[in-house]
This record gives sequence, structure tokens and C-alpha cells, in this order.
Amino acid sequence: LNVPAIAGFGEACRIRLNEMTHDENTISLKRNQLLNGLKARIESISVNGDQANHLAGNLHISIPGVPNDALVARLRNTLALSTGSACASGVEGPSHVLQAMRLSQELMDSAIRIGIGKFNSDEEIERAIDLIAINVEAIRKLNDREISKNLSKV
Repeated sequence: LNVPAIAGFGEACRIRLNEMTHDENTISLKRNQLLNGLKARIESISVNGDQANHLAGNLHISIPGVPNDALVARLRNTLALSTGSACASGVEGPSHVLQAMRLSQELMDSAIRIGIGKFNSDEEIERAIDLIAINVEAIRKLNDREISKNLSKV
């Protein structure tokens, strides 16, 4: 048996146990800061899932009228976000989890999952709020122009 690895894993577990309560509370505060900032800047955000029983570092929202793939394409190299649920990472289309939650197709099509971690600063959270809000506004404007263009053809 690899005794040094076993001892190291045991020590890592001890350290994590000592830090976990503080870390989870701090990360929850950052997640709430992110959510409140997004709600203040973006109309009609919907939180997906049980708001009382969720992971501290996971914010799963839908922004109706904003296709999740468009938002992720704009921000994938800047923020830790993805479409769908963690269970369906890398899978095209809505996950079985979102379907089981009985979300409308519009909410599933606009669902994004944002990761927040122990080492994220308040400044990074505020920057994420700005980036998401700016890009949501830009996508909505593009969608509005496309709708207007299509209506003028009718």
C-alpha cells in the first residue's frame, strides 16, 4: 500500500473538514452577491432549483430571451459558466435534470450554470455581474434587430 499517499489523503481530509464551514459560508455570500447583482441589472432572471438547498458555489439561472449558447460563446474564456446542469456537462441540449424540474422550453434554452469558488474575490464577482449584464443586453439587442428585420419582410 502507498502509505505516504494514504497519510496525505487523510491530512487533506482533516484540513478540508476544518475549513469547510467557513469556506461554504463565504462562497454562499459570494453566490448571493452575484445573484443579487444580476437581478438588479438584468430583467426577468429566474433561479433554477431549490434556493434553500443548493451548493454554495453553484448558481443556476435562466435569462429568458437570451440563448444560453450565445451567452456562453461570448463569455467562455472569461467566466466559469456553462449551459445546462452539472450532470449534463458537455452534452448538447437540455439535461434530464432540467427536464425533470419541468422547466419551460424557454427557461431550459436560456439556462446557465455559473461556478463560484473559494478564491473568487468580491471584485471578480462584480466584474462577472458587469460582463454578464453587458453581454445579455447586447444579445437582446441583436435578437430585437433580427425580429424587426424579419417583421419588415412580412
